[in-house]
Amino acid sequence: MEQLFVSSSTEETQEIAYRLASGLKKGTTLCLYGSLAAGKTTFTQGLASFFGISRLVSPTFIIMRQYPVTLHPVIKTLYHLDLYRLNSVEEIKAFDVEEIWNDPTNLLIIEWPEKFVDILPKNRIDIFLKATGDNQREIRILTH
Repeated sequence: MEQLFVSSSTEETQEIAYRLASGLKKGTTLCLYGSLAAGKTTFTQGLASFFGISRLVSPTFIIMRQYPVTLHPVIKTLYHLDLYRLNSVEEIKAFDVEEIWNDPTNLLIIEWPEKFVDILPKNRIDIFLKATGDNQREIRILTH
């Protein structure tokens, strides 16, 4: 299934993400594609707000952040992984991503997944963000 949205603000981008999160019945892997400043972290903040996480920051320098989730009946942990600084499959596997994405109590959000597309799980949601203006974003959500 594919959905297309146009956002004209940070708040609209976060609202689109919030609505996506509200439809998740169990944990999954969400892959965020887009250039620098396309809105990947903004989108992730919208997802996190649905789960009661009020402060989410980009994990660019530490690679992965983990947040406890208490407001969902199944999802118990949100993992935010930024692959921008990684250069090999071995480096990503060191974060036990296969174990994380196979557990339905985990929600894994990956920024820059195109670096390791060959190892991504088949069951995932791909989100493509594209800046089309100063504040405008095109957001395409593809569910596998």
